[in-house]
Amino acid sequence: MSRMKIIAGLLALVIAVSGCEVIDKEAPAKNTPEINPKAESANKDTSKVTLYYSYKGQLLLAGETRSIDVPVSEKPENAVIRALIGGPSADRSQLVGLFWDGVELVNVKDNEDILFVTLSEEFTTTEPETPVLGEGTAADRKKLAIYSIVNTIVEMGKYSSVQFYIDYDSGTQRITESGAGFEDSPDPLAPQSWEDKYILTPENTLKEALDSYNKKNWTELYDYTAYMNPDGTVKPDSDDFNAALGETGNAGNTLESINPIGVNVANDGQSAVVVLDYTIKTRNGDIKKNKSPVILVREEEIWKISYSSVVNLLINVG
Repeated sequence: MSRMKIIAGLLALVIAVSGCEVIDKEAPAKNTPEINPKAESANKDTSKVTLYYSYKGQLLLAGETRSIDVPVSEKPENAVIRALIGGPSADRSQLVGLFWDGVELVNVKDNEDILFVTLSEEFTTTEPETPVLGEGTAADRKKLAIYSIVNTIVEMGKYSSVQFYIDYDSGTQRITESGAGFEDSPDPLAPQSWEDKYILTPENTLKEALDSYNKKNWTELYDYTAYMNPDGTVKPDSDDFNAALGETGNAGNTLESINPIGVNVANDGQSAVVVLDYTIKTRNGDIKKNKSPVILVREEEIWKISYSSVVNLLINVG
């Protein structure tokens, strides 16, 4: 073999070897796992739910829609109830949390359409140091806290009722009626279902607003009145509002009866019309029976009566 052929062969061998090395360096190792840059988010799901809290410290619940991160290893209801215990978002100033320091969620379990919720013993053995309800006892607060969980869970759509347990040192026991703030009774509390009488629905908002009128509590009525009407007009400031209701003599009017007889919520869920059958006694002693539509709007997810309806019902009377 000539010397030139030997050199050419060696060069071909070198090029082949170096080419293999480049390929090997560029190819990924066969057993190296791929790294997920979003590993944390991959271990979580998100649930969008309506969480119920007290409205301005009253014995009524109003909702806050929030997206809750849920670890894939646990039930969504765990994260949701912890969010309820933690309280509303900082920017929802009209909402008040109902649980107090020491109260914790121990666990949740289910059986068909019933969710079993176990709370720490502090729920029954301690009372909140700071009251949050304007009118109501510690027992009222416990009952409302129970329904904040019940209504939130049932509206998630999987369970029809909630059964509560308490985790004592001696073992887990069903919560009693007295321990839940219901009745002064040692009997176990039955599973609780969704209850709208504790929710600030359009009908309940209207009832509360008109009750404020009868109590001549203009500040409370002002809070229940929407800032903006559906036609774009806004309610007056509080001084003018109070003057319109009080100084013109309307303070002498009294609602003798109120009976919401029907409600229609708009498709977008942001306004509603409640048909109200009511009787009002004017300052002159006249009794007037009326059946009128009342417009309500949602502001920050809270139903409020429109100022135009306040004028029609309460100011342009007698």
